[in-house]
Amino acid sequence: MAVPVSVQGLGIRVSRAAAADPQNAWQTLFTISGGAILLTALVGARTVIQAGGASTMQFRHSIGPTVLDAGTAAITGDDVLTAYWLTGDTTDPIQVGVVGAPVMAGRVVATSTTYGSPGLFVLSAGNVQVTMTAAVGTGSTGYTLCYIPLASGARVVAA
Repeated sequence: MAVPVSVQGLGIRVSRAAAADPQNAWQTLFTISGGAILLTALVGARTVIQAGGASTMQFRHSIGPTVLDAGTAAITGDDVLTAYWLTGDTTDPIQVGVVGAPVMAGRVVATSTTYGSPGLFVLSAGNVQVTMTAAVGTGSTGYTLCYIPLASGARVVAA
């Protein structure tokens, strides 16, 4: 088992190796156990170009289930190393970063200036999942999640 790595200001980092993108099915990326966490970042990085028909991407938490974004971000043909991340607003699409272009830090992790929190969502025990709509070809994406435990036994592991 990998040793958790702390990322300054974002809590504990857990990475999941790249795998083929799911098509019209929910794929578990991370499992939360032992209590609630504060999700501070969830970022995907394209490792194989998704070729073929139009495809969109969406994240959700398995309890409810509860979607974490609008599910309208187009990902067809994105180059290797294209980044995908959440804004912290469930009505926003996943943000898509252009390969090689810097991404403003304030857009990678939604922050609340009112409360001073780096958190995107509070998530209970369950699974963080992703899906892609139907496409002719399949791509591959790796993921990194950062979190702060809100319960003494809370932890996240890659699925």
